[in-house]
Amino acid sequence: MKNLRDHIDLSDEKAQIDADMKHAVTLEFGPYLGYLAHYGAKIRLLASAYRQHEIAERILTAYADEALDRANGN
Repeated sequence: MKNLRDHIDLSDEKAQIDADMKHAVTLEFGPYLGYLAHYGAKIRLLASAYRQHEIAERILTAYADEALDRANGN
């Protein structure tokens, strides 16, 4: 188990999220919605590597929202 304070930037996880959101915006509408609907499970999996997984999950969820906006050109 990782300590969040040792990896507070979550850079590996954020890089994965950026790649995933760039992929998501290439999908057709139906698959796009399905992909995003199930993405919370991936965030929970990424966060589960940390002792403070609830905090990591909140950080990564907010980051995923921002990454999706960037991938959509907003």
